[in-house]
Amino acid sequence: MKRSYPGVIIHCSESHFGNAQEIELWHRQRGWDGIGYHLVILNGHVENNTYLEFMNGQIEMGRDWDKAGAHAKGYNDYLGICLIGNEQFSTRQYEALQTVLNSLVQQYDWTKENILFHYEVSSKSCPNFDKEWFLENFMPALV
Repeated sequence: MKRSYPGVIIHCSESHFGNAQEIELWHRQRGWDGIGYHLVILNGHVENNTYLEFMNGQIEMGRDWDKAGAHAKGYNDYLGICLIGNEQFSTRQYEALQTVLNSLVQQYDWTKENILFHYEVSSKSCPNFDKEWFLENFMPALV
């Protein structure tokens, strides 16, 4: 049976490089049962000092979609999406996020209220870019 979600929470890795496999390792080192995010959007820096242009904006599967997330205390019934990076993200990453969110909005009949940024539910600044700016520039139909 397909799990339904009340919404999605957008995060960033707060790292220069990474991928779903790397985050899996980081989360297991914290004692978690695996990666907490359902999707990871790459920036091309899959390893330290290694940039692969074709990986910029690629989407990787993380946590199984049938499992609750482990990414935002009190909101783990939401999908979790993580963009690799800290404060600067590529246009390809934003476009990939736009594609995913448009699909989720259509699939679950969501509005912009179902799209949360981590800083809206915790004292963090993650994902380190403004939600209204993103929605206005990449998802104007929701604004």
